[in-house]
Amino acid sequence: MEATTLEPRTLAPGDTVAVVSPASWPEDSVPGWIAQQVESWGLRAVIPPHALDHRGYLAGTDSDRLADLNSAIRNPTVRAVIASTGGCGSFRIAPSVDVEAFRADPKLLIGYSDITALHCVWDAAGVPTLHGAIAGAHADHV
Repeated sequence: MEATTLEPRTLAPGDTVAVVSPASWPEDSVPGWIAQQVESWGLRAVIPPHALDHRGYLAGTDSDRLADLNSAIRNPTVRAVIASTGGCGSFRIAPSVDVEAFRADPKLLIGYSDITALHCVWDAAGVPTLHGAIAGAHADHV
């Protein structure tokens, strides 16, 4: 059986990118730094409500991290999703990601480290992703 690939459309000036924290919490400056970078490329950045939450090593509760991610996935104006950091915890929300929503409206996922759990969800759905560091200690590897 041949795998289906659902290509997200190419980003265009003015498109919206969501900066989410589906795993560990980022340093406080990271989502804003990512948003500034994205906006310098002519895109619009949105940072959901729980991107800077702290609950132990996680960026908030599983339900809040999942809500931010699924909200970005379901939002037709969001064309890509960038994880603010890796760390730990995305595997905990992976089973509840709204796969049907991003299969219906494919969006690029960008992230690294623990975000690999989400890359696997996108891959299983036939939607390509970009594995890469965005900010912080690994920003020079973009």
